[in-house]
Amino acid sequence: MAVFFLTYSLKTKSYTLKVSIIAFATSAAFFIVMCNKGQALIQSTPILVLLTLLYIFSKSLLSGNVPVITQFADCIDNKPLNANKKKYTRTVTVIWVVGFMYMLVQNVVVFIWFSIETWSWVSNFGNYAILTLIMLIEFLYRNIKFKDDKISFKVFIIRLSRCRLKNSL
Repeated sequence: MAVFFLTYSLKTKSYTLKVSIIAFATSAAFFIVMCNKGQALIQSTPILVLLTLLYIFSKSLLSGNVPVITQFADCIDNKPLNANKKKYTRTVTVIWVVGFMYMLVQNVVVFIWFSIETWSWVSNFGNYAILTLIMLIEFLYRNIKFKDDKISFKVFIIRLSRCRLKNSL
């Protein structure tokens, strides 16, 4: 599904390239299953998800694009962001990129050199613990840094759930 989604979202209009990517990914998946390494497909899923998030967040940091966290902050705040908040949200987007890179490296290392049980703990608990930690620390810090715009965590989550990213892929 990830391959279909990423291939569909490619900016290229080349039908041949898109079909080739899908054919290659499908063949690779089939080969892995036939070699009795089906768990490799399962273990690669978090890596693909992290690569996708890393791509979206880092691409948003390029010149001319609006950082992902800036887009979310613009949606969550009920007023336009000032220059100080735009700079802050850009920095937070960089922090998320670093977090995704850390989780990606961690998942690859555990995938290659550790048991499937260790991989399961890292992938199914560790990644979510890191995501939660980044989100909570950022939320608490933001409420200290921007005291005038303080909102409850419940209101933050409700507003966040209504946000949509623009030009992410």
